[in-house]
Amino acid sequence: MIRKTILTMLCLSLSLMCFSEIAYSFEAIYECYEQLLQKYPNVETIKKQFGDGATWQKRTIPSPHDDSIELQIDSMEYPGIEIRTVGFTHEGEESYFISLLDVKKAGFVKFGGIDLGSERKDVIKAFGKPQQIDGNKLIYYDESEYMVVSFIIENEIVTGMRFDNYLD
Repeated sequence: MIRKTILTMLCLSLSLMCFSEIAYSFEAIYECYEQLLQKYPNVETIKKQFGDGATWQKRTIPSPHDDSIELQIDSMEYPGIEIRTVGFTHEGEESYFISLLDVKKAGFVKFGGIDLGSERKDVIKAFGKPQQIDGNKLIYYDESEYMVVSFIIENEIVTGMRFDNYLD
């Protein structure tokens, strides 16, 4: 009886530890996204920061959920960084999202304090234990799995970072 109680408590403790580690990653992802929105609150800010030298694609498509809403998608690729944004207006209210931020050069933006050149251990300290490891990538998901943050690690150093926001 005591052995069974101890085993049950141990399993419960391990489950709580795993959940708290994942919850920590969720919070880090949301905080990272908020920081990205503060740094890049609109397309004009991105243009001001990087200039007009981007490979730029702008397109408008209907929302897959509401035919009355048009999504404006701006894809900008500069040397070392690629950014994709989605904007729309619904009932007079403007909305703006960053759907992709792919960083290949240090100094542009940090994900939770992490920049290219940071150490692997710093990623784990900032985001927690990765929810997935795919080769040399540490991958973190939010609760819905629509937001994904990944870090490319080579020789224990971050050499690439990517934020994906799969809007539904």
